[in-house]
Amino acid sequence: MKYVGTPMPALKSRRLVAGRGTYVSDLQVDGMLHVAILRSPYAHARIRKIDIGEAAAAPGVVAIVTGDEIKKNTNPIAMPLDPAAVGLKSTKPYALATDRVRYVGEAIAAVVADNKYNARRAADLIEVDYEELPVVVDCEAALAPGSPLVEPEWGTNAMASQEFRAGDVERAFADADGVVSGIVKTQRYTGTPIEPRGYLAAYDSFRELLTVWVSTQQPHVLKSIIADTLGVGEANVRVIQTDVGGAFGLKTPTSQEDVLIPYLARKLGRPVKWIEERAEGLLAGGHARENRMRFEAAWRKDGSVTGLRVTITSDLGAPAGMQGWGMAMVTAACIPTMFKIPNCHIRVNAVVTNKCPWTPYRGFGKEASSLLMDRVMDRVAAATGLDRAAVRFKNFIQPEEFPFHQVSGVILDSGNYPGALRKLLEAIDYENFPKLQEEARRNGRCLGLGIGHELMPEGGAMPNALISSWDGATVRVTPSGEVKVLTGVTSPGTGNETGIAQIVADSIGADIETVSVVQGDTDSCPFGLGNYSSRSILIGGVAASQAATEIRSKMFKVASSMLEVLPPELEAESSRIFVKDTPGHSVTFKEVAGAVYRDSYGQHAIDLEPGLETTRYFRHANVYTRPEMHPFGGINTYPSWPSGMGACIVEVDPETGVIKVLKYFFVHDSGRVVNPMLAEGNMHGGCAQGLGGALYENLAYNEAGQLMTTTFYDYTIPTAADLPGFEIAHQETLSPFNPLGCKGVGEAGCGAPLNAVCSAVENAIPGLSVMEMPLTPANVWRALQKARGK
Repeated sequence: MKYVGTPMPALKSRRLVAGRGTYVSDLQVDGMLHVAILRSPYAHARIRKIDIGEAAAAPGVVAIVTGDEIKKNTNPIAMPLDPAAVGLKSTKPYALATDRVRYVGEAIAAVVADNKYNARRAADLIEVDYEELPVVVDCEAALAPGSPLVEPEWGTNAMASQEFRAGDVERAFADADGVVSGIVKTQRYTGTPIEPRGYLAAYDSFRELLTVWVSTQQPHVLKSIIADTLGVGEANVRVIQTDVGGAFGLKTPTSQEDVLIPYLARKLGRPVKWIEERAEGLLAGGHARENRMRFEAAWRKDGSVTGLRVTITSDLGAPAGMQGWGMAMVTAACIPTMFKIPNCHIRVNAVVTNKCPWTPYRGFGKEASSLLMDRVMDRVAAATGLDRAAVRFKNFIQPEEFPFHQVSGVILDSGNYPGALRKLLEAIDYENFPKLQEEARRNGRCLGLGIGHELMPEGGAMPNALISSWDGATVRVTPSGEVKVLTGVTSPGTGNETGIAQIVADSIGADIETVSVVQGDTDSCPFGLGNYSSRSILIGGVAASQAATEIRSKMFKVASSMLEVLPPELEAESSRIFVKDTPGHSVTFKEVAGAVYRDSYGQHAIDLEPGLETTRYFRHANVYTRPEMHPFGGINTYPSWPSGMGACIVEVDPETGVIKVLKYFFVHDSGRVVNPMLAEGNMHGGCAQGLGGALYENLAYNEAGQLMTTTFYDYTIPTAADLPGFEIAHQETLSPFNPLGCKGVGEAGCGAPLNAVCSAVENAIPGLSVMEMPLTPANVWRALQKARGK
């Protein structure tokens, strides 16, 4: 391979760095109108009356739409996966609330005006008569008898419960040398892409065509959802993904705005635009992560963990069209992550409350399961007096044991966890850290070293859903010999189109300068499921490789006639096909393409179908949805299982609880790395988000269900000044189920920092216990006072 494995700048990098990208906000269309959305100020209330009179008379207002109109003229929002299809409770959400609001920020009405300022002023003039209803904002309180119900017709606030069992758990605890237990609490937080959500929709009544330009991860899926919800044919909808300034899962369908803006454009017959404000994004753009995880682990004196009980209670917020509820199920399914624990009982309760709904966010629940298991391993190390790393080595699944069946039914494809941890410990000089720590203590400084892991399955697939492990690609060689790739996967700004170009260039033998990649236009690209769960290279890259290989075979047949040799005697590189033993005897791609396109009746191409274009679809192996195929039951919805090991050195101020991360090391295994430069860029972002979740970010609600952190003034995310330099290393354990050996790298980095920081802080202050995230100065200070009290 000439290009795969080579660091290369992103194909779009020069244009984007020069500020020449085209985002939804940049688009201007004649006659364009702007939208402002009125959102609920209450966490739970009945809508008794909406008075739009004063707002309708405001300057520049063209239309005002409420939930009653939406309900009469649209279907409930279609979903890529209906919770009811997998046995969960579900609702039928609309683009605007109808009779009741269930969280602060839920959309109630939309104002369309000649500019965004007039639209906002008019929206503020709408008068809504609310009847306030009881609120529940705590997930455990929501399960208590007599709790206010978010969805009264359910009769409960439990959206779903699920459990997994393996082995003899009771016997394992009875025979144990000891038991550790605790509660790990993760806070509610979310992604904050530099570009918020944005939509521009226009309707051409003569062609009956609705075109939507959107900052999305899944244009084809969104097209299907818009058509289904608005009750129009899919052929009458075109979705175009513009440049995307970050997504992290928040731009996967379906939010209320996904169908609201297209509806308004079709209703008015004019272009309509909405760009999310940052406060709207934090208030209603989707949240994630909030869990309470109770554990008990049975251990032996040698550090082996023989039994595990876990109960997870996940606070999903209000039910909605967004697919974030799946994170709770994934958290449970991943336990006990990369550790081999023969006797397990895992239970999860997914609970709704009067808070913003969960939406997919980088990590998708896997980060929580890794944090939990790291906390378990650190507690076992403390109880046994063994080294933290030694306990992990004792419990790791070994490289020769893959593919490995875990308790939930998932099948881990490959890995070398001991090798990755050894590489990490060497990089951070783990053995000699105690000397550095003691020297710092003599100087009045509290340093600590911590380690953490992450197991991040990728390529998620569900039965009977537009969430699956397949995708398509078209490869076309033009008459001039250039290569055009049209793919069903998309880029949220990560540069995966560069990786696809590298794969295609190697597969077909082209000069990469002649390869271009087109993504995100539903009228041009083959149907695909877009970008989520690190699937672009993992699945889309293989589809493109297979299509390129098919075209290469056809070109070799033409070239073999031109060079008077058999096809197996040929090789291709740099857009030239040559005889292996005599490289000087060759033809160019342009010459071969000329024979196909210009001389299809000539001697070299007469026996072949004209044209050099093909579309291929790749469906990943190692996805099973039938419980009977697994020794423990359950299903395997992830084909690949990349992993990582992180370690950090921190300094803790014992008087204030302030933590400073001095160094961070990360070893990642995503199978074959197509572009190390872009992979490491992704990891830098993931590590930054992981440290943000460990130290800063928290979407805090009060008892009335009001979000208290609606700006970057109070929702703190780390900046470059707050982060250490990242040292990244790779370990390539190839997946046996992927032709390229890839596993996915898009979510890498966001899980391992969580425990690495917790572990380091406890290592810095003997006797300290931190089990509640984030480790803000206030939370650490309280933990310090508790430790001093003991």
